Amino acid sequence: MRDPFDLDNPHSTLAGVRPKTVVVDPLPTPSKLYARALSGVFKRNRPTRLPPLRLVRQAALIDPGDLGHYMRVCGFIPEHGVPLTYPHLLAFPLHLLMLTDPAFPWPALGLVHLANRVRLRQPLYMRDVLRIEVEFGALLRHDKGQAFVLHTRIYRRGEAVWDGDSVYMKRGIAASGAVLAPLEIERHALQRAARWQLPAQLGRDYAKASGDYNPIHLHPLTARAFGFPRAIAHGMWTFARAASALQPPKVLLNAEFSAEFKLPMLLPSDVSLWSSSPGTTLRELEVRDAAGDKPHLRGRLQWT
Repeated sequence: MRDPFDLDNPHSTLAGVRPKTVVVDPLPTPSKLYARALSGVFKRNRPTRLPPLRLVRQAALIDPGDLGHYMRVCGFIPEHGVPLTYPHLLAFPLHLLMLTDPAFPWPALGLVHLANRVRLRQPLYMRDVLRIEVEFGALLRHDKGQAFVLHTRIYRRGEAVWDGDSVYMKRGIAASGAVLAPLEIERHALQRAARWQLPAQLGRDYAKASGDYNPIHLHPLTARAFGFPRAIAHGMWTFARAASALQPPKVLLNAEFSAEFKLPMLLPSDVSLWSSSPGTTLRELEVRDAAGDKPHLRGRLQWT
């Protein structure tokens, strides 16, 4: 079976099409990005066609202050160095620009973030200056709608150092493409490893650290407008918090972390981390509710 994350996948709407490259400099402010997202709320459904577009940041700095704020909110320690999840934040403004592009067929607000995979190819360091490229990948079939991949590639002095794949879904759309394969782990081997108390302001704290001000994470009133009883935690916070809890206290030479987002995690709440160690440098995991019954995130983390 072909990798559904492959840009050359025949089910991609971009197969054989050379994307238009646009350099983004300077970045829009978060307020402008979310104004753009809100302006597209009433976008009518269009044919399922992802725009052949590549957005580029030519010189994204790993700023020590921004990095430190992120590490504190997500539970990383100095011994971890630059976390393997952090580069996603440098790419996130480009993601939002892609999802709010006039040629993108659906409103950005209301998309469901289904899964994420990040791969660290070489260690990253504070004050590194990176080139970031983002473009759409394959269409994927899901039983609740049309899913698709958003690719990120990051380079340092021309050498690939990190890449990521984010899978989103538009509900209620007739789907095409390869079937989105589930992440398989040995769930019966998982054991409770930790319990976390999530405060009501966690969504606002992570928004300040990440630039992700999606209203479903900020306040009960704004979350209710999108059908949630109260604010929910960012999936990428849960992703990062699991990584910080399970990776060893050292700088990773390379690593890969794949995860699926399951049930939303309401704020405030208590949740539990469950994990197993199939290998010395491999962890399988779930973040569940406090009782350990319902999964919020399922993942696999491997490193050297």
